[in-house]
Formats: sequence, structure tokens, C-alpha cells
Amino acid sequence: MSTLYYIDGYNVLHKSRRLRHLIATDNETAREGLIDKVAHLCSTTRNRAIIVFDGRGRNVAETVAHYRGVPNMEVRYAPQNSTADAVIERAVYRHENRLDVVVVSNDRGLRDLCAGMGAMVMGADSFLEVCRGSRADTTQVLTQSRNEQPASIEDGLSREVLEALKKLRESLE
Repeated sequence: MSTLYYIDGYNVLHKSRRLRHLIATDNETAREGLIDKVAHLCSTTRNRAIIVFDGRGRNVAETVAHYRGVPNMEVRYAPQNSTADAVIERAVYRHENRLDVVVVSNDRGLRDLCAGMGAMVMGADSFLEVCRGSRADTTQVLTQSRNEQPASIEDGLSREVLEALKKLRESLE
């Protein structure tokens, strides 16, 4: 069973210890940093994520599905007269199995409302630890696979083929 994360984008950027310094200097760099972390999580797990940013000044809601080639991640911008919180609240309300939903935000009102609907909630720093753990797991697996001896051809053959090869070798000797 996969988890669906709804991420309150700018809230996470402003409230996380790891990304707060980026948002203070450059919104776009901070936004891209968060998107990269979420993309890695989605590409290395079966989890899905929808990052919602406030889209103040935009005329319509904008969605970038399969962002950066990651099929289980979307980036959305709230419409002009709405907020990311409202977009997330509606999405959670419409979701048929809220037990599979995690709302990532430090906004107490959003967290309380979504938890009251049955969704799980997570703070910004806790979520970034999940992302960091996913990256560490991937690095560990890649490091181990580099250190392993290459598998022999025999490891990929069926028992029947191995028996046939053994008989052939015996007949040639």
C-alpha cells in the first residue's frame, strides 16, 4: 500500500530548519530544493506526493503532473482566490481512503482539520527526515551492490539448464 503525501509547499519551506535559510534568500532555489527531495522520495519508493504552493497572482489553478519525469509526483499551484491549505483540505476531503494520506505542514489549523477527517499529519522537519532516510537507504544499497562480486552466469540459469550443461560437460570429458 502506498502513501499519498499532500505537502504544503511554502509552509514546509518557511518552517523547516533545513530549508528555511534558502527561502530567505531565493524562493525559486528553495522551491526547487524541496521538489528535488520529494522527487527522490517518490522515485525510490511506491509513495506518491502532491506539493501544493500558494499561487497568489495566478488566474487559474496550475498543475504540473509527472514533474521531472517522476510519475508519482505532482506540483500544483493554488488558484488566485485560494490557498494551498484550501486545495489540500478539499483534496483530503475528496480522497476515498484517508488512512493512506499524510498531510505535511506545520500549520496547526490545516493539521487539525485533516487529522479530524482521518488523514495522518506530519511536520516539515519530520517529513524531510523521511526524505533524507530514503536517500540514505538508496546510497547504502548502491554502495553494497558496487562492493559485491559479480554474479556468475550460472546464477541466472534454471535448474534444468544447469543439469543439461552438467551432462554435456560430463560427456565431453
